Amino acid sequence: MKIASLMNHLQNRNWMPALLLCLCMSMAGMLHAQRPTGIGTGRFDAQGRPMGAGSKMKGGDSLQQRDNNEDSITIFYRMFDSSRIRLLDSTVGEFSLRFPLQKDQLFLGSLGNATQSLLFQPYMKPGFDPGFHAYDTYKYTVEGTRIFQTTRPYTELDYLLGGRSEQTIKALHTQNISPTWNASFEFRYLGSPGNFKNNNTSHSNIRLASGFATRNRRYSGNFMYITNRNRSATNGGIVSDTFLTSTNQAFAQRFNIPTWLGEDGDITANPFATSVKAGHDYKQRILYFRHQYDFGQKDSVLTIDEEDSSYTKVFYPRFRVQHSILYNRQEFGFKDEYLTDTAATNAYASVYRQRFGVKSFYPNMLLNDRFTEFTNEAAILLYPQKNNQDQFLKMGAGLQLLSALHDSVTARKYNNSYVLGEYRNRTRNRKWDINANARLYLSGLNAGDYNLDVLLQTQLGKKAGVLQLGFVNTNRTPSFVFDTLSGFINQTVSSLKQENWTKISGQYFLPSLKLQLFGNYYLVSNYTYWDTYTTFKQESTLTSVLHVGAAKTFKLSKRWNWHTSLHVQTEASEVINLPVLYSQNRIAYEGTFFKNLLLSTGVEVRYYTAYKMNDFSPMNGQWIVQDTALIRNKPDINAYLHLRIRSFRLFTRLENLNTLSVSRGFAFVNNNLAAPLYPTPGLFFRLGIYWGFVN
Repeated sequence: MKIASLMNHLQNRNWMPALLLCLCMSMAGMLHAQRPTGIGTGRFDAQGRPMGAGSKMKGGDSLQQRDNNEDSITIFYRMFDSSRIRLLDSTVGEFSLRFPLQKDQLFLGSLGNATQSLLFQPYMKPGFDPGFHAYDTYKYTVEGTRIFQTTRPYTELDYLLGGRSEQTIKALHTQNISPTWNASFEFRYLGSPGNFKNNNTSHSNIRLASGFATRNRRYSGNFMYITNRNRSATNGGIVSDTFLTSTNQAFAQRFNIPTWLGEDGDITANPFATSVKAGHDYKQRILYFRHQYDFGQKDSVLTIDEEDSSYTKVFYPRFRVQHSILYNRQEFGFKDEYLTDTAATNAYASVYRQRFGVKSFYPNMLLNDRFTEFTNEAAILLYPQKNNQDQFLKMGAGLQLLSALHDSVTARKYNNSYVLGEYRNRTRNRKWDINANARLYLSGLNAGDYNLDVLLQTQLGKKAGVLQLGFVNTNRTPSFVFDTLSGFINQTVSSLKQENWTKISGQYFLPSLKLQLFGNYYLVSNYTYWDTYTTFKQESTLTSVLHVGAAKTFKLSKRWNWHTSLHVQTEASEVINLPVLYSQNRIAYEGTFFKNLLLSTGVEVRYYTAYKMNDFSPMNGQWIVQDTALIRNKPDINAYLHLRIRSFRLFTRLENLNTLSVSRGFAFVNNNLAAPLYPTPGLFFRLGIYWGFVN
């Protein structure tokens, strides 16, 4: 790609403002002395390197030999709205930790297409929801933001190359600009020309996050800027699954199989091609700012090292005033530029009428919903114990202003007001961990919505393991896409009742046996779902789903391990379709070799029983409950080699070995299905390089 076209490409994505802001913050960090925050009380030089007693200059000797530890880095992070410290993952066995998709997800033909999970994972949040979740796994979120602390600037670059020029590029940079101010920048691009006709994808994400505090720790806060752009072509599935077993060699090249939507043409090899002529274009921009001021108690801690003693000033919050602002602009669009003639005699228009049941439409099939959300929230927090900041009581209220634009002319205004409460307590001995929160919508568009969530975790003992119990009850208004005011195709005229969800969960982990047991029981009334491509229904009777399972690592020999998980799911209604059994297995030869080489190589096998998979509506971007096609797939088999040498990681994978067919000339053409008439790829090769740098 030429430099000029690359610059145009970047400008079209609106990457430049955030990129320039990140560069400015990085330059500021380089000009400011690097010191840690919350990482002990040791001394640090002007570059942020730790200076222990052994690294001091004695007698003014500037030529004294440097301690190797001075060039090391201390880096950790916490998830947003959590105080629990986490370290960067250094394992190489589980590929899903580095891949955009989780191992229980299926995608429609190409990476970046719509996804659905093999496990029951309903949307249970109260309040306003547009209702478009088929591409959620490719998005950055506020809840998934990491707030870093580091003694040195740290950069991580990831590059994943797949078959047919599929590419994933990721970059992370974080550094402390001052002892109490950290900034991080994340970028991800995912592009695929497509494994089948008209299913190319192009996703880009940017996240700029910062955590700050004054020197006395009384005033602190977080800032986030997130952009998500999800573009995915939709072909409506192949015309018939008989093409998958055809003896015609032309169809052995899966791109030659005809699809319902799109047109014939050569597949592009350009992974950065962003043009989607028939498909979805989702945009999101988030600005979030939370700040708080603490009232509390000053104290000092005696610090003793090898040479002298000193008192370090500390501050214990007892009362906090907190305020947060959220700006969230979302746009969901679908278009089909091939639909230029809507006459009844037009063959392409007849596909929409006869195949997808569309009764009325206009040229190019332009469907669009735009939502702008502005939320203002205030809260107070009480800390009963000064030396336990993991225990607090929070009470607050918020006002949400909504603007919805469906016809590009008239914007409709809505609002919501709500109250919230939260109690967290992690005891000082770490044996009990309680997290309870509640939210109630008092008035507005979602009046009557509420959520009650309680999670209890306890350490039963060093040998007895950890037990976690949870309870959730949610009352929520069905997503806005079910409303007739939505700009998407909704041919059902019906007044909807609020859904009511109850979830009872339990989890037990026994470290000595590397055994994990878990279970979830769901109850739902007024379950709302799409039953055709353009119509929906609401199940008034009480519906339940039971999900239980276990995960364990078996030691086969000194180096061979078997990592396995088994899930059992049963549903008491025909409006929810799930595989009864789902199992994920990884048999690996792994260990540490030559001191610095961490290796994991072996085979992955994913198996699930036959079930009536949900179909997909290409216009509305929604999953459809169907009861006609029973899909029986072969187990997915992947071979892999993963390794890490210091901060360098290499991932090589051969996926979908199960698609091998000897009867048709030793070709990988026994494709599985991710939905009716949506085949998954054949043999697929992936090569990934991940490298971390300490600046």
